[in-house]
Amino acid sequence: MYRIVRTALRGGLVAVLILLVPIVASAHESRELGGGQYQVEIGFIDEPAFVGEKNGLFFHVGNPSAAGVGTPAPDSGAEGEETPVLGLADTLQAEVIRGAEKLELELRPSFSDPGSYNGYFFPMAEGDYTFRIFGQIEGLSVDETFTSSPEGFSPVNPREPLEFPKAAAAGTDRGVAAATVGGGGGDAGGPSLLRGAVGLVLAAGVGLWLVRRTALGGHRSAAPAPARG
Repeated sequence: MYRIVRTALRGGLVAVLILLVPIVASAHESRELGGGQYQVEIGFIDEPAFVGEKNGLFFHVGNPSAAGVGTPAPDSGAEGEETPVLGLADTLQAEVIRGAEKLELELRPSFSDPGSYNGYFFPMAEGDYTFRIFGQIEGLSVDETFTSSPEGFSPVNPREPLEFPKAAAAGTDRGVAAATVGGGGGDAGGPSLLRGAVGLVLAAGVGLWLVRRTALGGHRSAAPAPARG
């Protein structure tokens, strides 16, 4: 009985993993270039993408025509399905575009994933973004744009629903703490100011007494001596 349950659980796990594969793959957009000579995959490095979080362009290029020669494609699960295309950081350029604004990205090869390239930036507004890739892939001229969509990679999302604790609440807590600290400082400062004022009054009193004593001493020394009969 235990063996049957274990086998059923394993079968269910495999089914769940099979169902998850299309979900993971849909996070990026795939496209053929050069009449199927190259297979490219593009999207955000981390998806879903959130406003204000470090992210960037993910771009992978493979050559299916060289199947069985090189490293298998990422997440393909099959040996030799494609050969990753290397050295494209020197022959391709990339831009990220949102509305009328654009930013040139520096493509950096991923050493842990051959054939993949990253271009980092901080998306600071929610909505759809467009990546443009242009230049040459092993002598093939390319100029392609990829825009976030339900069928491709995700747009940039606001991060408020995932913030914890909320920024406003955290700010309020800091304000209360600052007020508490400030109040304690004020209570401690009151007696100190009072002691300082008392010290000044005493010092002024001593000074006036010394001045008066000196003045009286001078008058006594200047008085004429009484006449003797």
